[in-house]
Amino acid sequence: MIKSLVLLVTYQCNARCDYCECGPGVRNKLSGDDIVRYIDGAKALGTVRQVIFTGGEPTLLGDDLLRAIAHATSAGMITRVVTNGWWARTPEAADEHVGRLIAHGLTEINISVDDLHQRWVPLERVKNAFLACYRRRFKCLIAHKETKCSTITKTFLETYFGVGLVDYRAGQIYTTDEECRLISTGGVVPVGRPSQIIIPEDLTYGGFQGNCQSVLKDVVVGADHHLLPCCGIVTKNLPELTLADLRSTPMIDAIEEANNDAILNWLTLEGPAAIGRFVSAQEPTVRFASRYVNACHFCNELFTRADARTVLHRYIDNAKERISLLRTFLERIRRDEELLPIFTRS
Repeated sequence: MIKSLVLLVTYQCNARCDYCECGPGVRNKLSGDDIVRYIDGAKALGTVRQVIFTGGEPTLLGDDLLRAIAHATSAGMITRVVTNGWWARTPEAADEHVGRLIAHGLTEINISVDDLHQRWVPLERVKNAFLACYRRRFKCLIAHKETKCSTITKTFLETYFGVGLVDYRAGQIYTTDEECRLISTGGVVPVGRPSQIIIPEDLTYGGFQGNCQSVLKDVVVGADHHLLPCCGIVTKNLPELTLADLRSTPMIDAIEEANNDAILNWLTLEGPAAIGRFVSAQEPTVRFASRYVNACHFCNELFTRADARTVLHRYIDNAKERISLLRTFLERIRRDEELLPIFTRS
């Protein structure tokens, strides 16, 4: 069931972090009217309860962002903004900005923090933004990324903020006090621009096998109006992962097309590493590394390599029947799981 609308409202950002294609010179953005229209389209689906505004740096939209938050709130939806906190130049400016967001109905704010962002945004501004939320006991999560040599760690931030941070765990229930000092730490994922700062050995490598937990889970709209399969940080404008243009295709039709896409179903059912193994089996000269930070890292390489994409499209018909059978089996399991409690109660 689709529960969230994720709007990448702009690809413009006042930071130019390594491994990110957003930046000051990237002008793609959604207008205020477009954002309202996409919120209304998601609301009409009947299951979407949350709108997430991200980018790029969404606060660069100014009043258009405030209008969008207010519109989503009036529609009964909870809202989240993901920001780098550049606007919190002083404690007073931070308090004023947070106050405006809350006044327009914002439910939660996420603030990006790591050694990459802080080359462009002074850490003091992040502190100002966080404390402005904490003083109000407003729901705030520090979205933290790190490498093996990061200087900005959870412990460092707790000392710098003067506030103990609570590790976020999906599904866990937190008190009001805990909700305003959450932190989620993950590894830096090397996608986008090649980095001159971080070397491969500094990265934290982990599991990249198994099915993708993000594809087809939310309605994700990019700043160029295309439906996207996930809100991950894979390179933008990849043909296989850039779906219908929502300026000409109704949202419900675009979702249906995505739901029937063979590659997206393959990612959902088995994940990018399984597709990579299929590609290598068809053409042994196409090889992949033995380790990746996570599935997003592998997915980015898979769909940015011309040799891998060529082989995939040449032989994908050989896998479509199996993918279809897996999807049918999955749908039957989901149906049975939904019906079982009903029969149990009766």
